[in-house]
Amino acid sequence: MAILYPGLHNDAVKKRHVRWAQTLVDAGFSFDLLVDEEREETAALIRGATGAAGSRPAEPTESAEPTAPTGPTPAEPAEPTDPAPGAPPSAPTGFALESQDTGLVVRDASGTLVGALVLTAVSYDNGTALFVRALATAPVFRSRGIATVLLGLAPQVLGQAGLPTRALLTGAAPEALAGFVHRAGFVVLEAGDEPPFTFGEIEDELLASSATAPDDRCWFFKEVA
Repeated sequence: MAILYPGLHNDAVKKRHVRWAQTLVDAGFSFDLLVDEEREETAALIRGATGAAGSRPAEPTESAEPTAPTGPTPAEPAEPTDPAPGAPPSAPTGFALESQDTGLVVRDASGTLVGALVLTAVSYDNGTALFVRALATAPVFRSRGIATVLLGLAPQVLGQAGLPTRALLTGAAPEALAGFVHRAGFVVLEAGDEPPFTFGEIEDELLASSATAPDDRCWFFKEVA
């Protein structure tokens, strides 16, 4: 197991999460559990946020200190380009939610869906794991901490189901997003390296259905409660 980024101290991660969350809530954003009526809308958001064929999703960079959102200013959409020879493929554009998926959604003050976290709960050697199938923020709402707050709220999906909220939160992210998941408090492995745990031999199935391109994956993980 080759570690690209070690985990960060939980207190520092929690303080950062709280700062982002408070700023977003003050600006009218709401974070709620994903419900059945939102599933197709959520899948469409994820498909749009991961980019068209031949393009790469932008990294959800976030500044060290949150600032009050002033409303989206639509950016000029990037022109899709053909990938360079040997470049990793883009994330699958046909992403769909599976029946076992759960998650969290974010809406702005007008009720527009602006972000989503899609999770699948699985059993592994040490208990329960939440596998991140997709994490996406609408492009004009990036850099505001939405994705960071979603990851921090992940244990709530277990609590709402009446399950213990202590779990392993894990997934695979494009290498370009390794720094982002590291700042969210995760241990990040080098691209292509395997994690030190198994999910009953269904790892390939989980990865095949995730929103991360098959040839560009860095595993990340941390214990959450």
